[in-house]
This record gives sequence, C-alpha cells and structure tokens, in this order.
Amino acid sequence: MSRDSDDDAQLIELLRALPVPAPSDEFLAGARRRYRAAMEARDRRLVFTGLGAALVGLAALATLLALVVEPTTLLAWFGGAMADLARWATGVGVLVALVPAGIWAPAVLGSTAAVLSLILLARAGSLAHVK
Repeated sequence: MSRDSDDDAQLIELLRALPVPAPSDEFLAGARRRYRAAMEARDRRLVFTGLGAALVGLAALATLLALVVEPTTLLAWFGGAMADLARWATGVGVLVALVPAGIWAPAVLGSTAAVLSLILLARAGSLAHVK
C-alpha cells in the first residue's frame, strides 16, 4: 500500500512540474458562460418536470374526485363557497361604507408601516447571517 502512495506522490510531483500556460481570459469567460447556460437549462428542466408532476397529480385528484363524489354534490359545495364569499364581500362593503375615511387612512398607513418594518427586520436578520 505504501508503494501505491509513493507512486501517486511521484506522479503528482511530475504533473505539477509540467509547464502549462494559464488559460486565457476568453476561455475562462466562455467556460463561465457555458456553465451558466447549463445550470439554467438544468433548472428549467427541473421546473418543467415539477410542473408536469403537479399537473399529473391535479388530473389524478380531479379524476378521483369525479369518481368518488357526485357532480351535483361538488357543484352544491362550490355554490355554498361562492355564497360565503359574497356574504363576506358584502360585509366588507358595509364596513367600508360605515367607517369614515379619516379612520381608515391612519389604520391602513399604520398596518403598512408595521408590515414594512417587519420585512426590513427580517431582511436585516438574513443579511447578518450572510456576513
């Protein structure tokens, strides 16, 4: 075993002793560009594969749902959900109509400021981990 390691060490020394010119800047730029293009193509394939798998799963779920549940039951559930949404939207409309704009403006500005400050704090925390 020591003979193999000695042979490897000699080979490494001989390879390091060979005079090799440094790669040109054009070669390095081309290699980076080709590497970036290959990574983008790989990521694109992964995204399309995931999208295809999601569509196949959705189709399988829709088929299973159509086989298990009667279409009238599904339509009745959908109609009930739309009625709930309409009631909610009507309630929001009544609330907006009853409360004056002088009260809405500070509430909206305050909540926007709170959300933006939370986003800035989260971003600052994530940047602190990078450094």
